[in-house]
Amino acid sequence: MSSTLNNIEFLSPRLVGERFSGHAIPLEVLRDLAVLEEMLVETAKWGYMQEHPDRKRIPRGFTNGVSLKLTGIEEGSAIPKIALFFTLAGSSLNLFPSDNAHYFHRAKNSIVNAVNAAEQNRDVKEYLPENLLCYFDRIGRSLRDGESLELNPADRAQPARLNKTTRRKLLLASSNVMELTEEITLRGSIPAADQAKMTFDLHIISGPTVSGPISPQHCDIVKDAFMRYGHGGIVMLQGIGRFNRNNRLQSIDSVEHISLLDSNDVLVQLDELRSLENGWLDGEGVAPGKEGLDWLVGYFETYYSDELPVPCIYPTPEGGVQIEWGLNGYEITLAVNIDTHQGDFHALNMSNDDEIIKSLDFNKLDDCVLLNQELKTLSEDEV
Repeated sequence: MSSTLNNIEFLSPRLVGERFSGHAIPLEVLRDLAVLEEMLVETAKWGYMQEHPDRKRIPRGFTNGVSLKLTGIEEGSAIPKIALFFTLAGSSLNLFPSDNAHYFHRAKNSIVNAVNAAEQNRDVKEYLPENLLCYFDRIGRSLRDGESLELNPADRAQPARLNKTTRRKLLLASSNVMELTEEITLRGSIPAADQAKMTFDLHIISGPTVSGPISPQHCDIVKDAFMRYGHGGIVMLQGIGRFNRNNRLQSIDSVEHISLLDSNDVLVQLDELRSLENGWLDGEGVAPGKEGLDWLVGYFETYYSDELPVPCIYPTPEGGVQIEWGLNGYEITLAVNIDTHQGDFHALNMSNDDEIIKSLDFNKLDDCVLLNQELKTLSEDEV
């Protein structure tokens, strides 16, 4: 028996976002694309049964010898080129029949149409049944705010833009979905750990307490944080969280990374500000907004040099944040409007009252870097 390996250019989705510039795709995003193959196969089976309502089951060998493979990445915003590979044979019943290929193209179109429907607030179940919508729990999970996966970028009017918003709409359209999973980054303390069940509780700073599994590779860090509970045992955890349909975190599904933080870590201080409510200052005082605090967390994670000292962070009555350093004889403050991303920098030389005053616009890359440069220069100054 002879067989032939064939392939068809099948899908060239476009990844949009800063992480995907420079002709690169993070490995975590490739996991989403791997689930797409599984979804396409099941959608093709569903399409076959829709076309043959008299049949009770899928024909034997319907998907044997078929697979999706990454064959390249195009320039610009990362565009993975995905081909449909299948093996043909004249007499074998166990290899992919050539006339079944159109079911996979129809499956692709069904998925594309469902994503477009979600973006346009139309009924997604016109294109996919509820059980197949559940696959979006694992497709698009790694996408962050401002990022999207365009499944059909050639159609500029309807590129089938999968992002955090459309993914959630697709999942909530299925009554089968009672919980959703999302990538999470949490900071908190560990008040309880059960070595027999290999689980732990994480008390999130300014948030609820949730349970998660202990992986063998993380056992020592969890134990260390538990022993330090109440005495600075703060951890940062990255993994997968499970949320209910109201977007409330229910539990930690899996932990990918976990590390101990200093109790005065910048990110810990910023998380503590999230517990403030309007009126926090003797009945007055505006609480810092969540989106503004998220932006400031991102700034420190991306731009602030680890070689610089950890500042102290305080809320301002206007809903902003004041950051303070005591550095080499200078008293330094940075008042930040976390909504507009503007900052007023002031450094006072305590020995001669000399002042340095600058206005910074953190929407500009140069100003993001300038803060590090100013602090480094002051730390090296002869006072």
